[in-house]
Amino acid sequence: KNVAKTGNKVHLVTTYIHLFETKCFKVPKLNEDKPKGTKSEETLDEGPPKYTKSINPTFPKKGDVVHCWYIGTLQDGTVFDTYIQTSSKKKKNANPLSFKVEVGKVIRGWDEALLTTSKGEKARLEIEPQWAYGRKGQPDAKILPNAELIVEVELVDID
Repeated sequence: KNVAKTGNKVHLVTTYIHLFETKCFKVPKLNEDKPKGTKSEETLDEGPPKYTKSINPTFPKKGDVVHCWYIGTLQDGTVFDTYIQTSSKKKKNANPLSFKVEVGKVIRGWDEALLTTSKGEKARLEIEPQWAYGRKGQPDAKILPNAELIVEVELVDID
């Protein structure tokens, strides 16, 4: 559950104060030995999900064409859609899925998340029903009404 949505304001403030007082969080250290011109990356690997975050991020803007690999699953782990890299050049997925961001080509939750995802970053998106297919679902893809979706996405490139 999302504590920020289910907790009351007093409880949240108390929890944040406790976190800062006890220093129960870790801040990754950046590698400062590299020259300024080189692009560095840091890998955050404490607990799931593991992802790579670019230090010099490039984010897409509305109307940009993005290129992504992804796997879409339901909460029970059932895969409803995939577009992942294959080793065979004859298969349709030899190139990442490409679409314009923020123009309604994909579900709203994915569109919004891509605006805060940098080029080269991998993310695990937990998309609530109102940001996915809502009360209608998507029967052709076996997505039930009010289903929460999980999309693991890699933003490969931005045009």
